[in-house]
Amino acid sequence: YLYGTKHPSKDDLVVFSHLKVNEDGTIDASDGKKKKVPESVHEWYKSVERLLRGKFAGQDYQGVTILPKEPLPPCPKRISKAEDIKLVTEPGTNTGSHADFAKTCEDVWPPLPSEKKRNVLITSALPYVNNEPHLGNIIGCVLSADVYARWCRARLYNTLFVCGTDEYGTATETKAFQEKMTCEEICDKYHALHSQIYKWFGICFDEFGRTSTHRQTRVAQEIFHQVHGNGKVHEESMEQLYSEKLGRFLADRLVEGTCPKCGYEDARGDQCDACGGLLSPTELINPRCKLTGTVPKMKTTNHLFLNLTEVSQRLQDWINYRSSKDENGGMWSSNCQRTTESWMRDGLKPRCITRDLKWGTPVPLEGFTHKVFYVWFDAPIGYISITASLFAKRMLGEKFGASTKIGEGKEDNEESCYGSEAAWRQWWQAGNSEQATSGSKRPKVELVQFMGKDNIPFHTIMFPSTLIGTAKSAGENPWTMMKSISVCEYLTYEGDKFSKSRSRGVFGSDARGTGIPADVWRYNLLAARPEGSDSDFKWQDLANRCNGELLANLGNFVNRTLSFAYARFNGHFPSLEDMWGSLEVAKAKDNDPAANKYDEELGASIAPLIEQYIEAMELMQMRNGLSLVMACSKAGNQFFQEKEPWVLIKDESTRPVCARVIAACIGLVRVLACLIQPYMPTTSARILTQMKLPATAYAIDEQLVLGARYPSRLYPLGTAIDKPEVLFEAIPEDRIKEMKAKFSGAPEDEDEKAKKKADKKKKNQQQKGGKTKAPTNTKIDVSRLDLVVGKLVKVWRHPNADSLYCEEIDLGSEKGIRKVVSGLVGKVDLEAMVGSNIVVVSNMKPSKMRGIESQAMVLAAFDKNDPSKTEMVTPPEGSAAGDKIFVKGYEDEPDEQLNPRKKVFEQVQPNFSTSADCVVTYSGVPLQTSKGNCTVPSLKDAGVK
Repeated sequence: YLYGTKHPSKDDLVVFSHLKVNEDGTIDASDGKKKKVPESVHEWYKSVERLLRGKFAGQDYQGVTILPKEPLPPCPKRISKAEDIKLVTEPGTNTGSHADFAKTCEDVWPPLPSEKKRNVLITSALPYVNNEPHLGNIIGCVLSADVYARWCRARLYNTLFVCGTDEYGTATETKAFQEKMTCEEICDKYHALHSQIYKWFGICFDEFGRTSTHRQTRVAQEIFHQVHGNGKVHEESMEQLYSEKLGRFLADRLVEGTCPKCGYEDARGDQCDACGGLLSPTELINPRCKLTGTVPKMKTTNHLFLNLTEVSQRLQDWINYRSSKDENGGMWSSNCQRTTESWMRDGLKPRCITRDLKWGTPVPLEGFTHKVFYVWFDAPIGYISITASLFAKRMLGEKFGASTKIGEGKEDNEESCYGSEAAWRQWWQAGNSEQATSGSKRPKVELVQFMGKDNIPFHTIMFPSTLIGTAKSAGENPWTMMKSISVCEYLTYEGDKFSKSRSRGVFGSDARGTGIPADVWRYNLLAARPEGSDSDFKWQDLANRCNGELLANLGNFVNRTLSFAYARFNGHFPSLEDMWGSLEVAKAKDNDPAANKYDEELGASIAPLIEQYIEAMELMQMRNGLSLVMACSKAGNQFFQEKEPWVLIKDESTRPVCARVIAACIGLVRVLACLIQPYMPTTSARILTQMKLPATAYAIDEQLVLGARYPSRLYPLGTAIDKPEVLFEAIPEDRIKEMKAKFSGAPEDEDEKAKKKADKKKKNQQQKGGKTKAPTNTKIDVSRLDLVVGKLVKVWRHPNADSLYCEEIDLGSEKGIRKVVSGLVGKVDLEAMVGSNIVVVSNMKPSKMRGIESQAMVLAAFDKNDPSKTEMVTPPEGSAAGDKIFVKGYEDEPDEQLNPRKKVFEQVQPNFSTSADCVVTYSGVPLQTSKGNCTVPSLKDAGVK
């Protein structure tokens, strides 16, 4: 053909085999974009393909066997009526008539584990009851867990999703003291507030309970008796801080002071917010009472301890089993694995499980009845007691969503509510324990837990250790233990922390007050979900996503498709006769996959995206899943635009073609309604309702997945519809400016509390004999960082931590040699890079890491989907140690030393990334020296920290 011959030449075959031209005359370029080929090339390609796949199929030609073209998959059965579509059982629906839950009832709520289905138990970290959740709290656990729970229901898994407010402990007592209320009043106030906020956000719990119930007391004391009876609890005398002014021992959260690990001056007595380390109050330097500001004294008191040392080997065996990559393992996010490994590597010690408080679960042991359980022991058991509460309330005939009262459950029937066959035990004692070694005959249950990164140790160390401690061996442990865990990093607000006291940031009730629909908030938060690193909420991002993605992509495709059908097919979806002409012809052609090339073309473009979406959702990669939904919508818009149905409808001869095009698009609309449901449930319901389908017809089952290959078969043709409604409204620029100003908060120097803390810091510095010059540059951008070229002089392994390197780095004659500790073992072979130049943040405040002071920080890029893939940021060739690294447009004076309390680096870091050509950038502008740009070897669109 290339030479004008009758048959394809060998040259034709060679060129043809190296070229893939799509049906629309485009090729898939290496940059991921489609590029148009000349019409002559397109015609040549189609002609050669017809001959090679037809006349010469299965034969040798020019010494090569020509394989026949792969046949199209068969057409699935067409959905002829809405009743053909499987409906999803949502919480509170299809409650049935059973009252005792003695046996598994299929598709009845609340469900029990079944041998016939995959059983998934989902928990979201229990939010403290002493505050209002902000956007970071919402995306960090409850919203992420809700998306996964909705996904599991859509897949028709047996799904139970529980959460509730964590109401006991010091946090509640402190809040009650501040607001001059009782603990009960505080709990009632904030439990109701949380419930209202989550309901508005569309969070669909099976049960949203609370830990201040008798059921919590009953279950927690049962577990304590098991652990104590198994010899894993012992008594110790300990020194504890005592406030003479208050006349009481101070609970951990009532003590503040300087963290002994990182030097943060406002660390709490139980945990440091700066470095994340767990503490005891007596470890703090210069401790002070949070309520009175006075210095507490040490006194001796007796407490109970859980001996973590004795269960550590079984705990390690469970961690290895569940975090492995084989078929036994679950999905553990990388930040969770790193934190857990660090805890285990450092060795576990006995940990106190009691406290001298009044507001909590009482300890059922003689000599300790005046004490309560420490919140870290008590709160995770709330997942179990809240599940017990759900089934107890159903047995009492209470409706879905009925509120839970403090102390509720005292009248429960002991046998039906807590006996060996109690419904909650079928979820929580299913035998999927330490290594699935329990001999339980019950259906297996997968426990999946969602939380923020500050909650990791409580869910991978403390709570599992408690459950392990109930049994003498792994084979005797009945408790369902976590299989998969998804941990979010932090969400900041416009480059700073959320602060209720400064009115900075959007809190739950604020979001509702903006008038922006909950689904738009959900979409924005999930599109920016902090999965691999911290992310930042920006009002402009919210507007861009609403206007440029929801409105211009998803909303545009759905509305233009349904509106076209309504306007051009007399208020109906196209029928078979519209698509093919006479009914007899229609019947003959409807089941031939090759007859409707438009259906096949659109289906071929979205089918692989749906497969990727399912994989992403199973792996809890929610950002990726959401982007794939939008990719399907984009494919629909391109298809609609290319086929030009508004032109086809004008000519009677092409009207059937138009009907086939629109029929395929309507099928994709239903697919999108199903795929978007976990993310935007209200939008999904609106789309399905406009299609005259039930709002719960969003099952992502085999019918939908296989049917998506031929989308026009996924709904009843000829359905009469109402005039479609627009799904989204644009957010105008002036509205964004208004909201940004409204929630920007008071400047920190006008906040009295911040001023007092600054004065306190100044005093502490003077006592230490020195002070740091206050920064003149108060912007939150890269100019605050002192970035310089450093030369690796020496590298060795940290003697006290297997995951850490110690380095000596030459920063030039002015700054000299700095010692740096970095967690890059297993990610980057720094020992092989000695003598190489790297990029260093030289003005970090020195801090000790496992006993060795780190005096700076190195920059490295990481793959956002797999942070274990890491590469060092390197300056351009010709750079020398000490050379200044700058970003054009951000050239103000850097801080003399970054204040870790201000978290400047943490706010700047999310704007670092790598470009398509591996250049390291800040907000899209390259990092550079006078010799050129800083780069990484191969990671594109990567994060940098």
